[in-house]
Amino acid sequence: MTSTALPETQRKLVDAGVKLMRLRGYNATTVDEICADAGVTKGGFFHYFKSKDDIAKAAVTHFFEDRVKNYGAAPFRKAADPLARVFGRLDYVKETTGDKTHVTKGCLIGVFTQELAFTNPEIRGICQNFFSRMARDFAQDLDEAKAAHAPDTKFDAKALAQFYISIVQGSLMLAKAAGNNDVLHENIEQFRSHLKFLFRRAAGDRAGNAKSRN
Repeated sequence: MTSTALPETQRKLVDAGVKLMRLRGYNATTVDEICADAGVTKGGFFHYFKSKDDIAKAAVTHFFEDRVKNYGAAPFRKAADPLARVFGRLDYVKETTGDKTHVTKGCLIGVFTQELAFTNPEIRGICQNFFSRMARDFAQDLDEAKAAHAPDTKFDAKALAQFYISIVQGSLMLAKAAGNNDVLHENIEQFRSHLKFLFRRAAGDRAGNAKSRN
């Protein structure tokens, strides 16, 4: 059963788990706090979940499903040009994380990876799977943009997508430490400049090769 089809009480618990664990982390969030935030008794909690680990798995799955749904409906998806989709994704991330003065709540997947990678192999595996899916999604647009605009360039779309994810995840952590989103927005713009350089260089190489053949 996906989180979109959960009974109301179970969904309230999952939503509370996402909210509190995203804000405080896994270790600093208790079952009692989740129940209180959801307005559900502890008996109600254990009717649906065996442990905090159990709701943590449900919470991170729900968080990811929500992100997939939002990204799937994002405006940049409608662009016919894959390069417009690539740059549109960067705009979308900046818009959805709030303005520069906003303090991001961070990414639950990143929070769990930092806290649980060495102590909970199952949740580590879930997080790794989600990061891989994110990278594949972005790499598809990068591959199509490369084919359409820079077929001779040597960058690897998968590696570039993973680089982008590492920039965003690291920037979320730095933004939380700074208390504002300045570093997140600045680093996304640095990545945008890097992409523009890659595609401009490829266009310049093609133009140079065409002149040399004439």
